[in-house]
Amino acid sequence: MGYYWEPAVHRQSKSNGRRIIAVLIITMFVISAGIVYIISTVPTANTSTSKVRVAILDSGIDMNIGLQSRVVSTKSFITIENGYSYNDLNITDSKPENVAHGTIVATEIATSLNIELCIGKVLGDSGSATTMALVQGIHWAVEQNCSVINLSLGGSPTLGDPLKTATDWAFQHGVIVVAAAGNSGDSGNLGTSIESPALYQSCLAVGALDQNGIPATYSSIGPARALYMKPDLVAAGYITAADGSTYFGTSFAAPRATIAAAQLIGYSIDHNITYTPGSIMTALLKGADPMNKYPDYVVGAGKLNVATSQNLILNSANQGSLPAISYAFPGELPLDYEKLFASDTYSFNVRLLTSGNTTFVTHVTSSNPEAFILDNEVAINQIGQTLVTVKVPSAGISTLNGTITFTSTDYGQTSLLISFDVGVASARVAFDIAHTPWDIDSIYGQFREFYKLLVKNDISVTEIRDPSTINLTTLQQYDAVVILDPCAYDVNETDPVNLSAFSIQFTPQEIQAYQDYYNAGGGIFVAALSNATLNVSALNDFLSWSGFSLVYDQVPQGNSPIVINDIVSHVITSGVNGFSYLGATLNIPHGAALAYYAPGFPVMGYEEGTGGGRLVVTGSNFMIDNYGLTGQYDGPQNNALLALRVVLWCAGSL
Repeated sequence: MGYYWEPAVHRQSKSNGRRIIAVLIITMFVISAGIVYIISTVPTANTSTSKVRVAILDSGIDMNIGLQSRVVSTKSFITIENGYSYNDLNITDSKPENVAHGTIVATEIATSLNIELCIGKVLGDSGSATTMALVQGIHWAVEQNCSVINLSLGGSPTLGDPLKTATDWAFQHGVIVVAAAGNSGDSGNLGTSIESPALYQSCLAVGALDQNGIPATYSSIGPARALYMKPDLVAAGYITAADGSTYFGTSFAAPRATIAAAQLIGYSIDHNITYTPGSIMTALLKGADPMNKYPDYVVGAGKLNVATSQNLILNSANQGSLPAISYAFPGELPLDYEKLFASDTYSFNVRLLTSGNTTFVTHVTSSNPEAFILDNEVAINQIGQTLVTVKVPSAGISTLNGTITFTSTDYGQTSLLISFDVGVASARVAFDIAHTPWDIDSIYGQFREFYKLLVKNDISVTEIRDPSTINLTTLQQYDAVVILDPCAYDVNETDPVNLSAFSIQFTPQEIQAYQDYYNAGGGIFVAALSNATLNVSALNDFLSWSGFSLVYDQVPQGNSPIVINDIVSHVITSGVNGFSYLGATLNIPHGAALAYYAPGFPVMGYEEGTGGGRLVVTGSNFMIDNYGLTGQYDGPQNNALLALRVVLWCAGSL
C-alpha cells in the first residue's frame, strides 16, 4: 500500500517491492485555522438547471444537512476481498491524517446546484486504496448513471495498469473521468510526474494554481514519457474547509474541473445540444485561458474558464447536434528547452480532441514540407493522437517552420505550429531508455537537465526507445550512447491480485550489438544504480563482455547521496573535485578507476578498446539527474562538468 499523504520526495524510489497503489491527494499542506481565502469555484457562467450525476471516489463523507439532500447513492469498496486488511462498509469519512478529505471534495463539488452526488469510498484511514477498489468504483459509478467521475487521487503508473483500462472503459460509456494531476512537481525538478490515472488520455488531468494564480510548485508536470502532452488544464488548487483551515493540492483543482464538466453537460441538455465526453473535454481545453508565460507541460491548455467553454458549445452547435469543435494539443512544438540540429529526427504525438467520430485530413504549410512526416488522414473517436515526425535537413537551413492543419468536415479545423532554429552538432549522442520502464527516465523526466546540458554544448541528443531497433547499424549513427538505469525494476499490474516485479533485460542480440559497436570505435556510458532498484544480475550479464560488473551493495546506506571526492586524475575528471553518488560499487578491469567511495571500492571506471571504443561505467545516476545538475544535493561538487566530460570522452571529443 502507499500513502497519499506523504510529502513529495526529491526522486521517485523504484524498487522490486509492491506498487505504491494508491493514491494521491498527494501532498496536502494545511494552513493554520482562521486563514480564509475567498475563492470562486469556477469562472462565471450560466448555471444549468438539468441534473447531472457526479461520482466522487474518495475517503467517504461525513453527512451533513447540506450534503444529505444531494447524495443519491453510496457504496464502500473497502473490503478484504478488494485487498484491504479489514472491512469498512460504512460511508463515513475515514479522515486520513485526521483530514476529512472526501467531505471537503464533496462539499466543494456540491456548490454547483445542478449536481447530484454518488459517493464511493475507496480510501481507508491510512490514506491508501487498492487498484481493485478503484476499478470497481469506476464501474459502479457508470452503473449509477454518473456523467462525471472525480478522482482526487492517483498513484504510480505501472505495466498493465488496470486504471487505464477502467478509465478508457468509462469514457467509451459516455463518462468523463477527471483526475488530479499529482503533487510531485517539486518545482519541476523531477520532470514528468503526472500520476495514474490522470496520465492517460481518457482522463482529464488537472494541475493546480496557487493563490496568486500561478502554477503551484507542487503540481505535477508533463509531458508524458510516451511523447504526448499532459496535464490538460489547471485550476485553483486550494480550498478552505468548514473549520477555517486551508488545504492545498491538485486534489482541490480537480473538483473545479469536475464542476465545470457537469455544468457544460447540464448546459448542453438545457439547450438541446448533443454532448459526448469528447465534446465536453474539447470545450474545456479549447475554452481555457491561455497562460502563455508558462509551457504547456506545466499548465496544459491553460486556466479553466467554464464561461468561455460554454460559449464555444453554444456557438458551434445546432439544436440536436454535436458542437463542431476540435483541438490539437499541444498547439506548438518543440518544447521550450528542446534544441534540434541538422540531420536530427524529432517526433511527438499530437493529441486530437473533438466531439465525435471523425477523420481529420492533414495539410502541411512550410517552405520545407518534405521535412514533415505524418499520416494524410487521422481517424479518431472523440480523442486520439497522431505521431508527427520532423526530419531536419542535413544542410542549407538555419530555421525550420511549418503549420500542420487538421481538418474535419464534421467538427472543424485545428492546427499545430512547428518552429525552431537549426543548430550544427559537434557530436551525436543517444540516450538508451529502452531498458528502463520508469516514466521519469527520459529527457522529459529526471534527465531533462542532462539533455539541456548536452544540447547547450551543441551535442545532438536522440532517445532510443524501442529495444528491437538496437543493432550495430543503428548504434553507429551516434558517436556515443548513454544507457540510463538499465534493467530497472518496476511493477507488473496486469493481474492486480498478484503483482510482480519485472525488468527489461538485454537480449543476446542487443548485447552483441553493443559489443560490436564498442569494438568498432563507439562510445558507451552506463549509468546504473544499486540492487535495491536494478536487476544487477541482468545488468552484469550485459556488461560481461567488458570485464565490468556491479557489486551487490549500495553506498552510502539510506536515501541521500554523498559527495565522492577520491578522484583519480584523468582527462575525464580534469577540474572535477567532487560529484554526487548513491548506488553500487563496481568491479573494474585492469584497475582503470576514475573515483572511489573508499580505498578499494571504485564507483566509476573507464576502458578503451583496441578499436578505439570507449566505455565508462558508474553505479549511480545521481550526478546526472535534475537535482544533481542544478546543485540541490549537499556539498561541493562538479556534477555538470563531470557529466559533460564523460560524454565528450565517450564521443571521442576529449
